[in-house]
Amino acid sequence: MSDNLLDILQQRDDLTEQELLNYLQGNLTPEERRAVEEKLADSEMMSDAEEGLRMADAAKTTFAVNDINRKLAQQLQQQRRKRKHKPIPNLSLVIISTFLVLVLIVLAYLVIHKMRNGQ
Repeated sequence: MSDNLLDILQQRDDLTEQELLNYLQGNLTPEERRAVEEKLADSEMMSDAEEGLRMADAAKTTFAVNDINRKLAQQLQQQRRKRKHKPIPNLSLVIISTFLVLVLIVLAYLVIHKMRNGQ
């Protein structure tokens, strides 16, 4: 039994998960597809994995995708609400600064107007 386990663990040419998914999705070139099919024929474990993935219920996958999209939409909506209701920091400082700027503008106008009329 331990010899079989060592043989399985020492196999270096097994398919990667990405290769198997690309094969099932049809995203491989004909050469890559042929190489994957040869590996599937050589490995009973990989062949079983491929069969299991093919048998995966599409409805469950669709439900999972929809659930993830719904949760993501909720999170984005919460973030937008937080941004909209974010209070202005130091509102009193903004009001005082605006008032001072307006006073300075009025004073500058009066000084310029008085200088023009005085000359």
